[in-house]
Amino acid sequence: MNELERDLVKYKEDLRNTKEILKETQNKLTGREKSLVKISEKFSSAKKNLDSVSEDKLNVDIELTRLKPELEELKKKELRANENIVRLESELRFSSEKVADMEQNLNFKNKEIENHKTEMEKKKNEIDILKGIIKENREETEELIKKIKSIETQLAEVKAAPIILERIREVMRHKGFLADRELELIFKEFE
Repeated sequence: MNELERDLVKYKEDLRNTKEILKETQNKLTGREKSLVKISEKFSSAKKNLDSVSEDKLNVDIELTRLKPELEELKKKELRANENIVRLESELRFSSEKVADMEQNLNFKNKEIENHKTEMEKKKNEIDILKGIIKENREETEELIKKIKSIETQLAEVKAAPIILERIREVMRHKGFLADRELELIFKEFE
């Protein structure tokens, strides 16, 4: 976009310079036209003297011959300048349209960005809420795991209790009593 603006400024500057050259050229042309009028007046007054008229005519012819190529060159320059002006005006219109399109696209993109930001904020809030829920669930799960382990330990002890009792009965049947050491060995078997 900056490059287009620089090009536009450059084209405007070229156009301004071309207009100044054209104005200068037109001023010179006007001055030369005035010179031609003066020469014509001199030619009219010089009719009295034939020698003087011939000399003035010769001077006028020389001046006209010298001015004709310059005039043709100035006409060519004026034509090129007009072509440049038309081309630059067309480029300026195209650049202006392009800038307007770019501004419209930029506004559209800015609106999209704002919408995405709003959506992102909503999603972030949802994620924060879900993180909180996950944290609560994790803590709850950890508590449940601890309870399950505790229950499993108690269940293992409960399952082992009839077997332990059966062993104690067997020892008591054979010996009639149970030593503390024998009881510890029986418990160690089921840990």
